[in-house]
Amino acid sequence: SKATVSVLNWTFCTSLLTHTMSAAIHKIRKSHRAQATKLELTVAQTLYDMCQKSNNLKASLSGFSINSVKEFEVSSSKQACIVFYPLRFIRKVKKVQKNITQTLEKKLGKTVLFVAQRKVQGKSMAPGVTVQRSRTMKAVHEAVLEDIVYPAEVCARRVRQLTDGSKHLKVYLDAKDMDRSKGKVETFETAYNKLTGRGVKFGFMSDA
Repeated sequence: SKATVSVLNWTFCTSLLTHTMSAAIHKIRKSHRAQATKLELTVAQTLYDMCQKSNNLKASLSGFSINSVKEFEVSSSKQACIVFYPLRFIRKVKKVQKNITQTLEKKLGKTVLFVAQRKVQGKSMAPGVTVQRSRTMKAVHEAVLEDIVYPAEVCARRVRQLTDGSKHLKVYLDAKDMDRSKGKVETFETAYNKLTGRGVKFGFMSDA
């Protein structure tokens, strides 16, 4: 009967949807899945769907999972979010980042940044123990900056000492990236401050 067919169709669709969502959850770090937010689930589902439609993307993001997604306010009328992911995937992500970023921004209606998860290693008090350079605060902050602005390139950094003793960081991006990045400068500045606690201003190399 028609009623039986409708029930069977509904059951099939529900089963298919559950399977798809179950598969998409693997795009979130295992230890974080139970606490995943609606935003994180949306990002995971979008990444999963993109991989199903593109064999190239599926191969590039094989085994890839996000650690978390954090939303932040750029201004009273603008929101953005940062997708954190394991550092070991950084090369794979960079290769496809432009594509997945555009899709996520269209889906979410906001700027999306990708930042690899890094840890700052404190100075050891033990004699003869040195901190790996890539894990010093300076190196981590520099790497975070490069992640935030990618695919734009950082051409120069200038630190100025202000009269009150504070330091002001000015970062110049490549002028060829101006059209693509100029509208995101405020988001870059806010994101860097949120992640490092430090202020920064961006310009383009042609301004230097």
